[in-house]
Amino acid sequence: MTTDNDHAVRQEAVQARFGYAVAARLSEAEDRLAPDIERRLAQARSLALARYRRSQEKPAVAWLARSSAAVLGAGPGDGSTWRARLGLALALPTLLFGLYALQHFQQERFVHRIADIDTALLLDDLPPQAYTDPGFRNYLREGSA
Repeated sequence: MTTDNDHAVRQEAVQARFGYAVAARLSEAEDRLAPDIERRLAQARSLALARYRRSQEKPAVAWLARSSAAVLGAGPGDGSTWRARLGLALALPTLLFGLYALQHFQQERFVHRIADIDTALLLDDLPPQAYTDPGFRNYLREGSA
């Protein structure tokens, strides 16, 4: 079973072989060409190279090269301006919702951390006043060193 990719590879190989054959024939007859034919061949070569370079560029990159802004998947004149506007209109609320969700998650994590510390303090054998005593702080520093 052949796929589209196999077909494209074969087609490129055939084109490459044809190009090499033409180049070989032109190289053989290079010394016998008239100056105007050489000039036309040089123009045709530069045109072919320009077309090849354009075909190798990615659509978004090609559009970016022609414009100051790019929207992936759509070029100028695609008739997709309403899609671009809709995308931009949905992007801002999505971004704001994401920032809100992130802030909410961070705040919840902070509250849970503080609650864990408070629970550990209340369940400990020491009274909470011991942690505010300067002597106890010194004892903890000396004991941990």
